[in-house]
Parts: sequence; structure tokens; C-alpha cells
Amino acid sequence: MGTMHTLDTSGDTKIMWDADKQDEVDAARSMFNHLRNKHYLAFKAEGKEGRQGSQIDRFDPDLERIIMVPRMVGG
Repeated sequence: MGTMHTLDTSGDTKIMWDADKQDEVDAARSMFNHLRNKHYLAFKAEGKEGRQGSQIDRFDPDLERIIMVPRMVGG
């Protein structure tokens, strides 16, 4: 079971998928690509504490947890 957390001004939105259910994988991949097109950054989280792993550019349905965050804008 995988979970994608989207952290933004509305809070923490979760999308879950079962890697064995193609329709769930397709829906999660579609949302991942939608957010990436909106310039969100994606990270795979590892371990029980959900520590940041590394930045990713492609959806991987075998990951346990993905964290999506909007780019910070400075000025």
C-alpha cells in the first residue's frame, strides 16, 4: 500500500493506492503528474519516521510514501 501526501496551504491531502490495483495506481500517477506539472517537488519518504529520502521525478507505485510540496518562492 502506498500513500502520497500533498502538503500545501489546504493542509495534508492523502492519496492511497494498492500496487496490485491498476486503477488505483493510474489515479495516483495521474495526480503525481498533475502536481509535478504545477512545479511541485516530490520526495520519497523512508523509514517509520518518514524521514526525507531523496527527490524523485517519476511516480513509482512500489514506494511506500511520497511527499509532494510546492516550490518555495523567495523574494
